[in-house]
Amino acid sequence: MRAVYVWFLILFFCGLMISACGIFLKKERPAEVMGEKIAAIALGYKGAPYQYGGTTPRGFDCSGFTAYVFNEAGISIPRTAKDQYHHGREVADSDLRKGDLVFFTRWGFLEKSFSPWHVGIYIGDNQFIHAASTSKAVRLDSLDDPYWRRNFKGARDLCEAR
Repeated sequence: MRAVYVWFLILFFCGLMISACGIFLKKERPAEVMGEKIAAIALGYKGAPYQYGGTTPRGFDCSGFTAYVFNEAGISIPRTAKDQYHHGREVADSDLRKGDLVFFTRWGFLEKSFSPWHVGIYIGDNQFIHAASTSKAVRLDSLDDPYWRRNFKGARDLCEAR
C-alpha cells in the first residue's frame, strides 16, 4: 500500500511541475497570430499589379488590397481607406504589430483635417506592404522613408482590441 501512495505522490508532483511549465512559455495572443497570418498573406501578393479601383490579384488599389487580404484571413473590413480608418482601435506608431493597418494623408501638415488617402499593412521591422500607384504594383516600403513618415496619419488594429 505504501508503494502505491509513493507512486501517487510522484505522479501528482510530476503533474504539478508539467502544468507549471506552461506558465513560463510565451503564449501568443490571438491578435498576434492573426497579425502574422495577415502579414504572410499580404507578402504573397508582392508584385501583384496596381489597378485603380482594383480588388483582386489581377489588380489592386490600396484599400482593395487591404480588404482582400483581410478577407482571405477571414476578417471582413470596409472597402475604402476612409472607412477602414474608422474601424478597429487606434494604435500608436511605437506600438505597431504585424497586421495593423497604416494610413497616410496626401498633405502631412494637414493630417488632422483630411481623411486618409492611402493604406497599407504593417509587416514588422518598420516595413509595410501596399498597392502603390507610383510603382504600379504591390510593394514594400519603410515607415522611416521621409515621404511616408511626413504623411503618416495613424494606424489601426482591426484584429483585436489591445
